[in-house]
Amino acid sequence: MNSTISITPWLNGKRWVYSITFDEALVELHRFAVPILAEHKVPGHIEAVAGHLGVVRQIGQSSYNGFHHMSGPQMREMLAMGWGVGNHSWSHLGVNAETADLELGKAKEVLEDAIGEAITVYCSCGDNTNMNPGALAACKKFGYLGAMSITDALNRPDDDDLLWMNRTFLHEQGYGPFFSAFDPFRNIALAKRDNGWIIDYCHCPLETAVHPNKDCSEAHLRERIETVVSEGGDEVWLARVEDAVDYRYTRRHAKIEPKGNGEYEISAPGLPSQVKRRIVTLELPSKTKTVHFDGKPVTIARKNDRALANVEISSQPRKIRID
Repeated sequence: MNSTISITPWLNGKRWVYSITFDEALVELHRFAVPILAEHKVPGHIEAVAGHLGVVRQIGQSSYNGFHHMSGPQMREMLAMGWGVGNHSWSHLGVNAETADLELGKAKEVLEDAIGEAITVYCSCGDNTNMNPGALAACKKFGYLGAMSITDALNRPDDDDLLWMNRTFLHEQGYGPFFSAFDPFRNIALAKRDNGWIIDYCHCPLETAVHPNKDCSEAHLRERIETVVSEGGDEVWLARVEDAVDYRYTRRHAKIEPKGNGEYEISAPGLPSQVKRRIVTLELPSKTKTVHFDGKPVTIARKNDRALANVEISSQPRKIRID
C-alpha cells in the first residue's frame, strides 16, 4: 500500500473552520449571544479592553457606552464555558510603537493575571490603523501568536502571516460606500472550497443592533450560527481562535521523516513556546490497521475512505509506526 502519511489542514481532518469573536467583552453578551452559542456548541471569543475590566463602559463616543466590561472572575466563567479571551488593547485608543508597552505589554500582563491563562491573540481596536508595523512588531516582542484585523476576508491553513488574521463582519450592514447587507452565508462556500477559516466579529447582539455598522441583531446572530452549523455538518471545526492558531503553528513547524518499514519520526523544531495545544491529525494510508506512537497504540478514526489519527508532538522527535 501507499505508505506516505501527512498532516491534515485542520484538526480531525475537518474541511473548514469557524470561529466567532465579540469585541469589548461585555457582560450583556449573556442576554442572547452566550445562550445561542451554547445551544449550538459553538465556542466564542471575547476581546477584552484590559484597562477597563469590571467597569461601566465610557470610551469616547462609543455606541456601547453604558454597557459593562467583564471583570476577571466573569471572564474566568467564560473560559470555563469553553470560550477564549484576547487583548483588545489597554485603552481602545491608538496602538503603535510608542504606546505598545502599555497597550500590548501591560495589557497582556493584566489580562493574564485576571484570567489565569496566557493571552496569545491581539485584536485590533478601532480599525486597521492599529495593525501598523510598530504594533505588529510589538506583538512579536510580547509573545502574541496572532493578531486579528478588521478585514472581511477568509483565512487559509497555509497563510504566511498569523499576525494579520482576517475577520468577517457579522453586522446588519457594512460601512459605505457599499453598505453590504447581512448575509448568513457570507464566506461559507469559499471556506468549503479552500479549506478556509472564517472568523466572524461583532460586539453584543441585542433585539435590535446597537449600531448597524458594528453589530447584528439577536435574530441575525441565531440565523448565522444555525447556517454555519447546518452548512458545515461534520465538515466544520467549531474552534476557539487560540485553538486554530495553535494548530496552524504546530502543523507549520511539523516535520515527518520516513525511516522505512512503516516507521517515521515526527517533530516540530522551532515551535514557539506559547503554543500550548500541540496535537495534529495525521492522514494515514487508507488500509492502515494499527498505529503506534512512541510504542503506544493510537485510535484510528475512519471518515469515508480516510484513516486519521491524532498525536501530540514536540520539538523532540517522536516515533510513529503504521501497519
